[in-house]
Amino acid sequence: MKVIIIDDEFWIRNSIRHLADWERFGIDQVMEAEDGLSGLEMVERLHPEIVITDMKMRGMDGTRLLQKLTEEFPYIRKIVISGFDEFSYMKQAILSKVDEYLLKPIKPEELNRALEKAVRELRAAQGIHAAQPLDKQLLKVVTETRSVIVRYIHEMNPEAIKSSFKHLEAALKEHEPLKPGVSNSLYKQFMQLLEEQADLLGSELTPNAQSWAATFFVSDNTPLSAWITGLSDAFSDSLEALIYQRKNKVGVKIDEIRQFIDHSYAEPIGLGTIASQFFISREHLSRTFKQEVGQTVMDYLVTKRIEKACELLQDSSVSIKNAAKAVGYSDITYFYRIFKKITGVTPIQFRQGS
Repeated sequence: MKVIIIDDEFWIRNSIRHLADWERFGIDQVMEAEDGLSGLEMVERLHPEIVITDMKMRGMDGTRLLQKLTEEFPYIRKIVISGFDEFSYMKQAILSKVDEYLLKPIKPEELNRALEKAVRELRAAQGIHAAQPLDKQLLKVVTETRSVIVRYIHEMNPEAIKSSFKHLEAALKEHEPLKPGVSNSLYKQFMQLLEEQADLLGSELTPNAQSWAATFFVSDNTPLSAWITGLSDAFSDSLEALIYQRKNKVGVKIDEIRQFIDHSYAEPIGLGTIASQFFISREHLSRTFKQEVGQTVMDYLVTKRIEKACELLQDSSVSIKNAAKAVGYSDITYFYRIFKKITGVTPIQFRQGS
């Protein structure tokens, strides 16, 4: 895969050349041009897949270059790197459908993210990375792995998470070679899961995990062990950092616990799970929560679940069974009993009344 860098400043071209992780994206030829006109001539001669260009250059500037590229080479992916955020430049970038408009000084993570997007779009257009659907057996493995990892996160068990990823790797190896796009799709699904769980727990990804999320590119040629190891490290590092943070925190912040319940009410959590999450005893949690909130932890959790169930039941397209599952109740009979205890009516009566 070929890239042409077009900028009238040598040090900018040199910076781009050294900051980008070309090999990881399958880019084996990187060429340079010092103005728009010579850059366009090079494009016509060499037919690169990606062009990285400045906007303000002598002779043919970036605005005119982008116009020509869009008209004559619509398949080329375009990345703009500019020292100006003027509207006219951004307007032309939008019209030319550039992948990214990056402002100087260049940050390596932003540049590599832009290259990842450009390469992904290229391969999707070529049909290389259009992910194929998983077969039923593999889909079951992936779904179960996601479920157990969420449980281990709530149990604060990083070693069990590492073990889960090892089992996933073994299961995926049995299905090699994977269908086109599957590795990239699964990697992104699990990184998204990590980001969602970090948000639920009021935490942030560690620098290591952020680096994997921002710059690691998974293609069909990326070894299975490489991206599975990356996921395993990102999950376990982030969880270990959260454990350290909570173990060394002084006192119990009830607002954080309420926020956790508000976000995780649909998960199979209880008093013990929540106490483990915040590294406090069940007794201390129960006493402190009741003093500050006026409800027990479990009463607060059940009330939150039933409130959400009531919202769902107002939508006639949602069945009572699905509403129960969505708020954490797999036993429909138990859900009916709890619902009536809290609201005074059955779910059917509530729906008829609303």
